[in-house]
Amino acid sequence: MNIKRYTVIVLSATMLLTSSCGSDADTDDKQEETVLIPLVTTSTVLQKEFKHELSAQGDVKSDQDALINAEASGVIKKIHAKEGQRVVRGQVLITIDSQILQSTIEEVENSLELATYMYEKQKKLMDEGVGTEFDFKTAKNNKIALEKKLKTMRSQKGKTLVKAPFSGFVESLMVNEGEMAAPQIPLLRVVNIKKVSVESDISENLLASIKVGSEVELIVPSLNDTSFKVKVDYVGKYIDKVNRTFKIRIDLNDNSILVPNQLVKVQLTDFSQSEALVVNSEAILLDADNNSYVYVLSDKIDGHYGVKKIYVKEVKRFKGEAMITGEIKKGDQVVIRGAKGITEADKVDIL
Repeated sequence: MNIKRYTVIVLSATMLLTSSCGSDADTDDKQEETVLIPLVTTSTVLQKEFKHELSAQGDVKSDQDALINAEASGVIKKIHAKEGQRVVRGQVLITIDSQILQSTIEEVENSLELATYMYEKQKKLMDEGVGTEFDFKTAKNNKIALEKKLKTMRSQKGKTLVKAPFSGFVESLMVNEGEMAAPQIPLLRVVNIKKVSVESDISENLLASIKVGSEVELIVPSLNDTSFKVKVDYVGKYIDKVNRTFKIRIDLNDNSILVPNQLVKVQLTDFSQSEALVVNSEAILLDADNNSYVYVLSDKIDGHYGVKKIYVKEVKRFKGEAMITGEIKKGDQVVIRGAKGITEADKVDIL
């Protein structure tokens, strides 16, 4: 609602009429004229750096966000970590029962011991010229087969120890001790948030404005609009033909507050100008031909300010400010509130 405020000035003239015969009482005939002086608010034209920014949605991603499955089947014997616990790379998180596998390994080890003995005997006989080639190769092949089998079984036993693939935090446990583990069943999730990245899809219109090293501001709505300035580490070389966007990425190598899949706002500067003339955007009006103009205060006359209509060109506006060009200079006082109800013929007072 546009409320017009005025200073009211009342001019009074009193005429005293007295009859010659003295039969009538003294009469005051007051003639009043009211002059309305509009009240306005103003702001100063500034010369400073002007920036225009755009906002895009970004997603937090991490290369170290792993849903860990078992590589061996068996009963879960022991869970060594709990949710929220910090773990280091190679730390054992879950132990799967390997008793049956261990018994089989021991049997193979005994068989290998005998096979090695038989191989050495046959080799000695061959060296002495009394052994047969068939018996020697049979013993040798048997020894090699058992060695390979033992190596495979030891590798399988190693897979019963589920280890952290990298340092981070145990985000969630999905099994309990005593349950069955299998390769297709997820066991737990491990996440490292120290190194994360923010990815955002940007309109192709800004491709010329954003480069590797361009400064952007990240704003996190879920953390009370926490913000910090960072630089772009990657600018995509491909335009999505469906939504006409390209990808940018910001790497954060010492992160402690952002988590994977969190939403952030990426604030981008698409225009900047140093030493720009900047006014309050409310001061800019449009005439019938859609031309922009402002009212500038002139010198006081009889205690009231005059106003001058000056046409300007609006370059950009952002957060209540507008960059303009025209016959206006730093320090001029432009009318803000009350500007729509005045003309150059009016005198005004500052509210």
